[in-house]
Amino acid sequence: MVIQTKDGKFITARQYPKMVKIQPKIEGPKMTLSAPGMMDVEVDFERLYKTKPIKCSVWDQPVEAVDCGEDVARWFSRYILEDDFGLRLVFYAKELSMRNVRPKNKCVDTTLREDTGAFHDATSFMILNESSLIDLNTRLSVPVVGLNFRPNFVVKGAFAYEEDYWRWVKIGEVVFRSVKPCTRCIFTNIDPMTALRSENGNPLNVLKTYRMFPDLGATPVLGTHLGLRVPGNVNIGDEIFVEA
Repeated sequence: MVIQTKDGKFITARQYPKMVKIQPKIEGPKMTLSAPGMMDVEVDFERLYKTKPIKCSVWDQPVEAVDCGEDVARWFSRYILEDDFGLRLVFYAKELSMRNVRPKNKCVDTTLREDTGAFHDATSFMILNESSLIDLNTRLSVPVVGLNFRPNFVVKGAFAYEEDYWRWVKIGEVVFRSVKPCTRCIFTNIDPMTALRSENGNPLNVLKTYRMFPDLGATPVLGTHLGLRVPGNVNIGDEIFVEA
């Protein structure tokens, strides 16, 4: 997670769209970060597990995380702010990560603290139905791709918006509980390839015309947040079973 040096608050591509062009590559205990116009920078995870955590903030909720060091802090500051200072990268080093449920997510009684993760908006996992994305694109003048919605999993073969009714999802040997519909923000309007915001406010504005859910506020829904119940391995192409 990238935070502001001055106050420890997290930032995302909502404020700085060019962040979507940062590419991580993980090999063993190390991560290499690449971005246009920048030399690659490396983060050593093994060292971070031995480092004392600092205090930072996600949606005004406190989180302890480990600072990843000066080199990568300077790298992010230069790429995003075009300055040598101002941002830092932090890492969550504990095995089990959780925060309190955000007040806006308490409207759904299936939202539990153990599903929140450390740095996420709502939960650690989100699934997107490819048929729902295809239907959305029939309503748009410029189509979007799955990366606009940043899912962990994309399911093929279901009816459009069938995911609204799923209670349980099994992918391979892993079992998830459907926690809540995924409400969408301006992040969806950022092209994941170019980092440019759409000029007409889509797909978010179009989603608002037909994907508003009672009790979920003024933001539309696409996708479903999941909570892990039976851990295991997931592979591309695994069969998916659902229970409504």
